[in-house]
Amino acid sequence: MRINGKRRSIVAAEVDADDIRDTISDLADSVGEVQDVVEEVSEDDVDIEVDNNITNHFIAECDSCHKVFISAMVETDQDVRSVTGICPICDKETEQILKWVIHER
Repeated sequence: MRINGKRRSIVAAEVDADDIRDTISDLADSVGEVQDVVEEVSEDDVDIEVDNNITNHFIAECDSCHKVFISAMVETDQDVRSVTGICPICDKETEQILKWVIHER
């Protein structure tokens, strides 16, 4: 083979089969350990408090960030469509559009 006009020889690297087997074995052990850890990790059970303090509260949407959250506003006989306040998500003073009310079944 010629590189930059000069003739060069190609030499193959010596590979020890035992080293390759050891490397593959180490890799398989590492993969097995990761799989064991993944299997041990489980999702926490969802525990929703049935008796809560959000009944009759509005679910509001922030007019600025458009995120939805439970409002401090409680349902009343008055026709209230929005309130002005600090959004608990974006921390800006915005118009909070009151969209839905939480009712118990």
